[in-house]
Amino acid sequence: MRRLLLVFLSLLLVMGGCRKKVDSKLWTGGKQVPVSQVYQKGLTYLSDGKYAKARQYFQLIIDNAANSKEFSRAKLGIADAEFFDLEKGAGDALADYQSYLVYFPRDKEAPYAQYMVGMCYYSQISSPDRDQSFSHQAIEAFEKLRQKYPASPYSQLSEEKIKACWQRLAQHEFDVGVFYYKARSYVASSRRFEYLLDHYLSYLNDQEKEQTYYFYGRSQFEMTKYDKAARYYRLLLKDFPNTLYHDQVSSELADIDSGKLEKEKKKKIEKFLKKHNIKANPKKKSEEPEKEGQLDK
Repeated sequence: MRRLLLVFLSLLLVMGGCRKKVDSKLWTGGKQVPVSQVYQKGLTYLSDGKYAKARQYFQLIIDNAANSKEFSRAKLGIADAEFFDLEKGAGDALADYQSYLVYFPRDKEAPYAQYMVGMCYYSQISSPDRDQSFSHQAIEAFEKLRQKYPASPYSQLSEEKIKACWQRLAQHEFDVGVFYYKARSYVASSRRFEYLLDHYLSYLNDQEKEQTYYFYGRSQFEMTKYDKAARYYRLLLKDFPNTLYHDQVSSELADIDSGKLEKEKKKKIEKFLKKHNIKANPKKKSEEPEKEGQLDK
């Protein structure tokens, strides 16, 4: 028994002896240099905007001093040197920030790395008339930061970026809605503005909000949905009494309130049904032609 115990202890000593020591130096230029010195050199190049040179020094640590205390910081330095380098950029840096978080999720710099993941997406956000996938991805990354590291100062910075992303999404919906309205595709514009009102109203500036009420009301008006048009016309006049659309909206609202337009609509429906030899079903008033422009034929 005693002999077995001695063998076991001997194995532990051997294994302990085989454990690799913390790297404090590495070979570069034919001589051994402290890892901390190599890291500081890379940091200096990074702060001076010499990103390619900075990456060379950080890569030396990653390739040759994986057990050094500078290893994690070198990985972050590589990502920063890519993000701020115009020849590289956010696309290259993203994978390195994500890799850092996989290996060092509890490191003190993890909140910063998560923030930079969000910034990688944020910096690639297109103009409002383009696809907004990066806006959604940025929001997701910044929200993750707020959930995982709520006490971090980067969490507060994320709130500002999240708001900016939602504003960009609101602008996108608004611009697409206006595009469809000008193309006289009133069903499509109505859907866009309705979605905008339901999800992004608080992110619109006053001018966008005023125009959203107007274009949504007009889309409803053109589709002969007069009750809903009147609702947003009244909202427009209430919130923006000096609106440029005042005279037009007031005139159309008066026609709606007089019942004149509903009578005209009813006559057009009857004419359409008669022309196509369709019998009206009084139990289903909703069975009206849905296609735009059909009532005008």
